[in-house]
Amino acid sequence: MISPIRNKRPPYELPSNIIYFHDWRYVHHGSHSTGWRNKEGEWLRIWTQEEVPPLRYDPGYMPRGIRLRTRPAQKSEPFLLPAADEGFIWSGALLHDEGCYRLWYESFAGEHIGREDYPIGAADYIRYAESDDGENWRFPAQGLVERKGSKDNNIVFGLPQVAETGLHGATVFKDPSAPAAERYKMIYVGNLSPAMKERYQRDRPDEVGALNLEQERWDGLFGAVSADGFSWTPLPDPCVAQISDTHNVCEYDPVLGQYVAYCRSHYFNRRTIGRTASEDFRRMPLSEEVFWPDAAGEPYDLWYANAKSKMPGTTDYHVMFPLRWRLLDDSFSFALAASPDNVVWNFVPGGPVCEPGETGTWVGGAAAPGVGLVDLPGGRTGMTMVGSPEPHKHLRQPPHGHIAWATWPRGRLVALEAPEEGSFRTFTLKIPQRRVHLNFRTPPGGYVQVQVMDQKYNPLQGRTFEDCDWLVGDHLDREVSWKGETDLGHEGEGPISLGFRLQCAELFSVEFKSP
Repeated sequence: MISPIRNKRPPYELPSNIIYFHDWRYVHHGSHSTGWRNKEGEWLRIWTQEEVPPLRYDPGYMPRGIRLRTRPAQKSEPFLLPAADEGFIWSGALLHDEGCYRLWYESFAGEHIGREDYPIGAADYIRYAESDDGENWRFPAQGLVERKGSKDNNIVFGLPQVAETGLHGATVFKDPSAPAAERYKMIYVGNLSPAMKERYQRDRPDEVGALNLEQERWDGLFGAVSADGFSWTPLPDPCVAQISDTHNVCEYDPVLGQYVAYCRSHYFNRRTIGRTASEDFRRMPLSEEVFWPDAAGEPYDLWYANAKSKMPGTTDYHVMFPLRWRLLDDSFSFALAASPDNVVWNFVPGGPVCEPGETGTWVGGAAAPGVGLVDLPGGRTGMTMVGSPEPHKHLRQPPHGHIAWATWPRGRLVALEAPEEGSFRTFTLKIPQRRVHLNFRTPPGGYVQVQVMDQKYNPLQGRTFEDCDWLVGDHLDREVSWKGETDLGHEGEGPISLGFRLQCAELFSVEFKSP
């Protein structure tokens, strides 16, 4: 898919009124406009038929002394343990919905172990929990799905609703574009029944995953819909017939006007992360590769799952936590990738953001990300994760798995670092707001300075570096001022650019606010 923001030029509008430094999108790359100059300081054109004099290069306002680096997540103690006869592989999908943290988590049933008709993971259950603070959880009985002769449980989806297909690797999302009866949606992997396979072969013969063609029984990505997230109706046919034995993620993207799903794919016989998008949730094309284990990784690395999410409260800061399966020691860890448009993706430098813990602990063998990044009490941003004391393919038995939090200080997943002295300016931006707030950290000897410039990068009077009041310390939300004045000093929407000088500093975000 062609990105909807391709070929757009500054001044840029900020869809979410904030700049996170997950990539360089709003950082000006510098300019060659002053070009090569002779010893008299004269700029010379590129082509000449005369002898070339001694020249020096005079680039304009290059960013210097800065880099982007991920910050590791902090792992909490587990807040959810499986029942004695169940286990957790994935930590589910989390929504901060109407003031409540709502978690749909997946468990496999111990009674299916050793059964050929229900191999591990092929007939999982989706359970529901909720919390007001992310720490104290309720598990309301739903009375919907019978297990072991009783409906007195918090299961909302599973057998017998999916008796034909089975269920594995499911996530839930809320669809603001849908009618009320389908406001909540679920995507999961299952098997096509003979009747489903026959219909699919007849109607969509060119949309079959290559690995399905190697086996008699086909896998597919399936969907289910619900008005409330509790009572679910599975769709009668797969969204697409491809193998995706992993934690599948789907969402409705209002900017693209499409349902975008991330799933398992395969490329050169390696597990990869694939992407598929459609205006119709019920029918999606085969996925295309987003990430595969390229030369930047090790030869024994595979991308196992994706955990795609967004920064809380934004529409344009897409993040992904690719789960690396390190075959060398059978371990799971996860990294961070970012996208400005839900189409183009890149890894953020800095290595994994979450790795297994000490051997023998609840997370000593594997650490896998959940789906859904949220703001939490106490100035934190976090997501659920699942840990295992055993490596991924190690022999295990119920109960298995521990669900916990992976958290960062609010908004601090990535830092624009200046280990010593650094400077940069933004591209010109349309800013209707009048105030600017920073999320930053410095030691006592460090600092951040900000100046406001017009569209030709000339400093506004009274808003220069020299006018900027001292910015030092550790602040999640610090308003910038110039000799006590907090107004940005521009007219209308500008456009304006912000210049930054940093020393021994980490800058995490720049947010624009109204008085």
